[in-house]
Parts: sequence; structure tokens; C-alpha cells
Amino acid sequence: MRTPTRRALVGTLATLGAAGLAGCNALFDDENEGAGDETRRGDGRWNGRGGTESRATEASEGTTTAPAFEQTVSVGNPNATAGYVTVVVESPDGETAFVESLELTSGERRPVVARLPGPGTYRVVAEAVDGGRGAFEWVADDRLDGFSLTLLREKFEFWRTAVCRDACRLVSEGENGSPLTGNGVGRWYAPAGVVLRNPASSARTAHVDVELDDRTVLAAAYDAPARTQVEIPVTYRTGEYRVRVRVGSGDEAVTAAWSVPDQPSLFVDLEERTTGCGLANSELGVLNADDEPHAVSVAVESDGEEVFARRWNLAPDERVDVVPVDASGRYGLRVRVDDRDPLYSSWWSCPPRGPAAVVVDATGDASVSQSRL
Repeated sequence: MRTPTRRALVGTLATLGAAGLAGCNALFDDENEGAGDETRRGDGRWNGRGGTESRATEASEGTTTAPAFEQTVSVGNPNATAGYVTVVVESPDGETAFVESLELTSGERRPVVARLPGPGTYRVVAEAVDGGRGAFEWVADDRLDGFSLTLLREKFEFWRTAVCRDACRLVSEGENGSPLTGNGVGRWYAPAGVVLRNPASSARTAHVDVELDDRTVLAAAYDAPARTQVEIPVTYRTGEYRVRVRVGSGDEAVTAAWSVPDQPSLFVDLEERTTGCGLANSELGVLNADDEPHAVSVAVESDGEEVFARRWNLAPDERVDVVPVDASGRYGLRVRVDDRDPLYSSWWSCPPRGPAAVVVDATGDASVSQSRL
């Protein structure tokens, strides 16, 4: 029997509608919340091994079914509204190897298992119900976990992915080890980590050093394959870390201060030699919830430099939404209502935090809040 084509499957799924498919993938329960790619499958094993164990699932005893090459497809929606996405993976001959439709709430990321014929080159097509579409070439590699798709405004972001734990096959020098244990400050369900991103068409080697209180927490070199992000779980411990990443054989290194758990992930772009805290989530709302009009001024600062400043005369219950920055990171906010003393606050424009809001309450005072995705 011939496997249906991607076009036929997508057409069929579209006619079923989002409501009929919403229950195909139940949301994770609280026990697994925040676990990211490290989630337990129905058979009790963990997804996302970063190449530490074989992806070939042996055929059931007494059957002639060929082994399946398992990869994790992770789809995320960082937007303020829900999204409905269909993902199709095609083999080189145009046959559909995998198809899944997911309804994602705001801030949700959901991993699903794709069982493929084997490693090799596939075509990935992602379509959103609002018309956003993306097509990507995916080279499935048995050292990696799979790929990640993130739903953006009218497009998708695509990365091959690996989570490097313990005896990780991407470690080329030194020892990866286990994450540093906690110190009793807060309760975490997933370790903070360093994420190496290599957008180039060729592999790169990154030498990573992480220190806490002048103590070496991690010192190892990692092979980052082409167009891949490599996640390195580092620590469960609260603290101010220092990270140094050197690319290739050169002496120039990227250095960054890393505040944990304020910044759960430190992203390092191996091509641009820059650091950040993930995909920018830079929407800022300004709401006058008072029954009197107010003049509201908002300024945004980065490293002591003002990068945005605006003033609005807002009527009662009037709201404006702006995108004052386009890069992820930690910013300073200065808010002034009428001629009152200014309010100062910090703003993280990246996950796990959602859009931020400046609210003027019934007393005329301002506050800054930010949802958690």
C-alpha cells in the first residue's frame, strides 16, 4: 500500500479542523512541566539523549517489522496567542515519513517522537492555521536528538537539536559530566544550561569553560554540527556564573556573565560570537487602568544606554502595544506617570518570560508585570 503524500495528508487534516485534532496530544501534567526536551515517553524512557544511546527501536518479538529510527520533533509557540501547526516530514522520494498537527497554547513547547526509516536527508514542511509556512532541509543524524520548530510571526525558526548529557558523543575534549547540584535556593525541575548555536553550513568546535566563585564547573570542547543547536545542561545551583567560549583553534573568546536562575539558558552564537537569553520576546504593553487620563512615559535602557523612549497621553482604559527592542536580553525600564517620581524595573525580553506590561492603576501609580510562559 502506497504511503499518502504530504499534500494529501495536510489537506485531510485541514478539513478535520483544529477542534477535532486538539485532543490528539494531551498537555503535559504538572510533574513534567518545565522539563523541556527531557520528557518521559509512554514506555518509560526519556526523550532527548543527545546520542548517548541508540535511536533504533528493535522490532517486537515474533514480528518482521524493521527497526525505527526515532527522533524528537519539538514545536514551540512563544506568542501571546494560541497557535495551530501541522508538521510534515518527507523522505527524498516524496513519501510522507511523519505528520503531526498540534494546537499549542501561548508559551507552550511540545516534543513528539518521529519514527523514521533511518538517518539521512528529509524535507520538513510546517504550516500554521494563520497562513504562516516554512520548508526546511533536515539532515537527520544519529548523534543528534531531532529538530526544533518555533512559530514566529508568519514564519518558523528551524534548528537541528542535541541535548548533551553525560557520555555525549559530541564531546571532543574534556568531560561533560552531570549538572552541578542545587544549594537549596529554589526548586528547579530542569537544569540551567549553555546552548551553542552553529548556523553555518559546516561544523565548528567550541571550547566551553564555566566558573562559579572561581571554581570550574565545566571545561570541555564540543563539536557543533552544521545548522545545529547543542544544549549543555550545566547547573541546578543559584549563582552568578562566568562563561567563556572559544571557537575553533583561535585565541579570541566570547565571555559573558550568567545569572542563574534569572536566565535559565545562555545562548551563544558561534558565528556572530554573541550571547543572549533565547528568542526575543519584545512586546511591551502600556495600559491606563484608571478612570482618569494620564501621561505615561516609558524609556528602555541597555548597558546604561537609552535605546527607546516614548510618551503617550492615555485615556481611561486605553492601551498601546509597542516592540521597543529586537534582541533578547535584560533591559532596564524607566516609567513616569504625569509628573510623579519615575519607577525603575528590570525587563527580560526572552523565555521563560512572556510579554511585559506597564499598568497605571486606580491610584495613578504604575507597575510592571511580566507573564511566565
